[in-house]
Amino acid sequence: MMNTLIESLQQLGLTSYEAKVLIALTRYGSGNVADIHALSGIPRSAVYGVLTKLNDKGIIETQHTKPMRYRAIAPVQVIDRLKVNYENAVETSLEQLEQIYHAPDVSIEEDGVWNISGVKNVTDKIVQMLDSAKEEIILASTYPSLDKATETYPIMEIITTKLQEKIDEGLKVKITISEHQARSDNQTGKKPIHGAEVRVYSTEDSAHPLKGGIIVIDDQELLIITVKDEVAPPNLIATWYNGKEQVSIFRHFIEVEWKASRSIGC
Repeated sequence: MMNTLIESLQQLGLTSYEAKVLIALTRYGSGNVADIHALSGIPRSAVYGVLTKLNDKGIIETQHTKPMRYRAIAPVQVIDRLKVNYENAVETSLEQLEQIYHAPDVSIEEDGVWNISGVKNVTDKIVQMLDSAKEEIILASTYPSLDKATETYPIMEIITTKLQEKIDEGLKVKITISEHQARSDNQTGKKPIHGAEVRVYSTEDSAHPLKGGIIVIDDQELLIITVKDEVAPPNLIATWYNGKEQVSIFRHFIEVEWKASRSIGC
């Protein structure tokens, strides 16, 4: 029962020591530092600091005698004060988090690497990256296994919509697709994204075709998508890189693929 009470008071903003001192004063009425040390069980060296914090919270009263004595206010008043303090902390935290969340983008000096798993999480990250693009987007989706994933999930539809929005905003978009996707688009009459520079890269002669795709945003961030097609339905995992140095390494290979691809128009 005592442990449950301590945990409940901690959830209202008290530390373990503060909760123990408050419980001791509530139970025994009042006491000096030596009494509180004995009744609460906390180290004597910590008692005065805890009493100061409880007094600042308005849930104990100090009697300026020699030695000074302390007593807790009525339990209903204690809870009311803690509720007010808790609600104020919630409002302050929400306000400051909202300011951070809506603050203008700031540059990240340190390079970052993050792993992402699951179709929804990978798709959400792609959309977030496309939304952040300011100048150029490169999408290399030339690998056959990625076609299988996009046939199962509507990921490409979401990407296509976002890419068109960015092109309409004036961004440069370069896309490489696989022979399989090009043939499928021809059969279905699907048109390339208007305003994008699209090329076809043949992987049919490759003995070990890669499994996935790459997205580059403004030479600042890059996402490598890997398809796990040995499971049904196929799953997506991805690695996100942030930083010009890391992006430039992968950009080199993307440019090689781009030069080896054939144009299918804009």
